[in-house]
Amino acid sequence: MQRRTALGLLSSAVISPAAPARRDPAAGALAGCLQLLRVESPAWSSTTGVLTLWLRDRPDGSWRRDGRAIPVMLGRSGLRWGLGHHGLPAGAPVKREGDGCSPAGIFSLDHGFGPVDAPAAGVTHWPWVQMTASHAGVDDAKSRYYNRIVDGTRVRPDWSSAENMVPASGVYRLGAVVRHNWNQKPQGGSCIFLHIRQGAGVPTSGCTAMTETAMQRVLQWLDPVRRPLLVQLPAAEWRILGPGWGLPVS
Repeated sequence: MQRRTALGLLSSAVISPAAPARRDPAAGALAGCLQLLRVESPAWSSTTGVLTLWLRDRPDGSWRRDGRAIPVMLGRSGLRWGLGHHGLPAGAPVKREGDGCSPAGIFSLDHGFGPVDAPAAGVTHWPWVQMTASHAGVDDAKSRYYNRIVDGTRVRPDWSSAENMVPASGVYRLGAVVRHNWNQKPQGGSCIFLHIRQGAGVPTSGCTAMTETAMQRVLQWLDPVRRPLLVQLPAAEWRILGPGWGLPVS
């Protein structure tokens, strides 16, 4: 996630959150998932993590890892519980707009994106939207298009702040939208993506970033028929929640 414009930064102090209750909406989301993107960080405050890809042949089947692990960069303030398919305990610190945290929890993925078309990006299965200079990732919570990528030539702009979806840094040459805060809760956090990292050791503003080669591998691997989910948690929470959620913990 690129740096926002015209928005004041909220406090980014990370408090180690309590784990969500075991009886939560996660079970329904995971029931049909046959592809899993598993991100583990050492701790809540970590800016680095490891992504592994997992498959299973049926909803009650065993998970098997697919290929090598992928180092990833996380938000500059680490992880904080996001708004996705998981439940939240009362009082748990939750990600907010501008806090610099990547969202922890269980999330669906939306379309892939980049400045070229899908064939040029090597993407054959996953939905794709080609970005142009008129596309904007809206981070203005007052906009009806908050937390969405829109083409400014096709809608009437009502936002005062948005991301350039074809930045000079090139981090959005390849990406995929994470459905965090998909119900557009005001100030709940916006424009969370998987995308190309800015450089080795450079954290994001809340996204999960990797090398261009790794990002292309992920996009080519995703299959909508398999209902992929992204699950991001610190190591301790993986050990606690992974077995109960039916997810691989190692």
